[in-house]
Amino acid sequence: MRKAFVTGATGFIGSHLVRRLLRRRFDVHVLCRVGSSFARLDDVRDRLTVHAVSLDDRAGLRGVMRRVAPDYILHLAAAVMHGGAAAAPADLVRTSLLGTVNLVDACDAVDYACFINTGDAFEYGPARRPLKESRRCRPTTLDGITKLAATLYTQQVARARRKPLVTLRLFSVFGPLDDARRLVPRVVAGARAGTPLLLSQPSIPRDYLYVADVVDLYLAVMRMGACCKGDVLNAGSGRKTTLGELVDMILALTGARSEVRWNAFPVAPHDHEIRVADMTRTWTRVAWRPRTSLQEGLARTIRSVAERR
Repeated sequence: MRKAFVTGATGFIGSHLVRRLLRRRFDVHVLCRVGSSFARLDDVRDRLTVHAVSLDDRAGLRGVMRRVAPDYILHLAAAVMHGGAAAAPADLVRTSLLGTVNLVDACDAVDYACFINTGDAFEYGPARRPLKESRRCRPTTLDGITKLAATLYTQQVARARRKPLVTLRLFSVFGPLDDARRLVPRVVAGARAGTPLLLSQPSIPRDYLYVADVVDLYLAVMRMGACCKGDVLNAGSGRKTTLGELVDMILALTGARSEVRWNAFPVAPHDHEIRVADMTRTWTRVAWRPRTSLQEGLARTIRSVAERR
């Protein structure tokens, strides 16, 4: 049985990835901090092997990797941004950067088939056109800076040690089980409740990708294995959607008549950046395409919210 080792497994994307790996009959090991909530994985927790080791613990990580010897390492743990508010600087540096360095080094003695590091679009910084992986990165947020540093470290290790490491730069992923503080869940909750929607500007552009399609991409890259030594691949739809278009679609799908109050608060500096993926490299190198339209993905998300309630 193939072994997959997942960090960030209890999070939004990680929980979807874990479920898919279990369906594919992987032996799934997850790395979690003591006290992590398994709310998203309660019904499958008994099928997981849980390792309560911190990414700060270099010796503990090396010991776990020697014992498990995974075929695949899927690194999704990060200190993330919610509702425009980033984690504390120390958390970003400790988790997104140093945690990645510790994990990569701990896996050095493991003969793994593929290590996927999870980056994000904040690594690029300001842009006026779709973002290519070859573009020079100039991040303006600490989230983007620490993520970019982690990406550069994985690239250096991949090339110097001939290791199959690849980074997926995620754009705006959405879907069931997302954190309630993030944009799509907040708008869906407000529309269902009929309460006013307090938003910034309708012209803000983003690249939305449904979570099941992201999981498909992880699995497709895993199959490539040794072909990915230091690659960086965008994970987006390649399509621009404004915040106004997104809200209109959610209101239409829910049949809600919530009042939309634009300019209810100032636009965050990073929201002026155009974060839409140029998907040329990913579509050229990986046998993958998003299969879920934005409308269908939002409809599934809304149904999921209704069923959970």
